Amino acid sequence: MTNTPKTYKTEIDFSTDWEIPAQEKYIFQYFHQQLEDLEANKLHVHGVKLYTVDTGIIVTAIIRHSLPKKLLLEQVVLIVKDKEGKEIAKKQFDMELFGVLEPCTARPWNFLFETDDLLVPYEEIVNEMDFEMAFEYYEKVVKDFELYLDENWSNGLTEDQQGYVHNLVASLEPIKENELSVVGFHFHESEEAVNVYVIIRNAFSESLTIENLPIQLFDATGDMVCKLGFPIGQFEIASKQARPLSLSFSKEVFMKENPDFSSWKIEMIPQTL
Repeated sequence: MTNTPKTYKTEIDFSTDWEIPAQEKYIFQYFHQQLEDLEANKLHVHGVKLYTVDTGIIVTAIIRHSLPKKLLLEQVVLIVKDKEGKEIAKKQFDMELFGVLEPCTARPWNFLFETDDLLVPYEEIVNEMDFEMAFEYYEKVVKDFELYLDENWSNGLTEDQQGYVHNLVASLEPIKENELSVVGFHFHESEEAVNVYVIIRNAFSESLTIENLPIQLFDATGDMVCKLGFPIGQFEIASKQARPLSLSFSKEVFMKENPDFSSWKIEMIPQTL
């Protein structure tokens, strides 16, 4: 038996800053009634009409949401697509005049995409053509991290090795704001243990002090070999800083016999900082 997600019917609400003739209100209400109910905590935009004007295109749309609280949109990025799904326009809009949406409500609005916002030649766009709209969702990421080597690492690495670690940090994928990332970059196996060098990156806006680092080690088959919490003392890492750390996994606590370390990876066990 599958659980069907609960859905919510939105109520249409008109902005007091947009004087809409009664006949147009009926049209919006008709379009709104045709829309499917929303699953919980969704934000949705539905295109109603597209008009070509001398300066570009005007799109009339209905924005609706199923959040259990009031919604204030500050800025949104909207994409217009043709019926084949090809993007034809994209623009970031300041939504100050749009106002606050009550819980589970919908509101029509007009959006002007000027010629510079078009992604295809103006001639390809037909007045009142079929189209779709979507929000562009993006998350802020941090990509520039400063490598910090404490005295032990500075003295223990040659210039070439330090250069390698610098280049490694510069080549890592960006991470989301307010995340802590741990990436393994060197692996050494002895009879008693597996030793791994890792880079920790702090994408929070403030310094963090880490006392315990819970890490999982996986082998080439994707099996978890070991899960350990490493007490690392008062390990301080500044905002947008990257620091290396050495971790040792004793084979005595391995959960798998004869793991295949032809390739490997580590993951940090999610925790509340």
